Amino acid sequence: DCVLTTSGFYGIIIDITDDTVIVEFGNNKNCRIPMQKSAIVQVEKADAEAPADTKKK
Repeated sequence: DCVLTTSGFYGIIIDITDDTVIVEFGNNKNCRIPMQKSAIVQVEKADAEAPADTKKK
């Protein structure tokens, strides 16, 4: 899932534990940062994005 953090960064969730998530940032796929779940402001489901993209075309 694509997420928005409290800092305003968009990233992809790689792993989830009880208190933390590992979020991948950037196009090079080499920047993975563990953070608290409370740092996630918004979650965009990958399934929800596809229909929205097709509607815009």
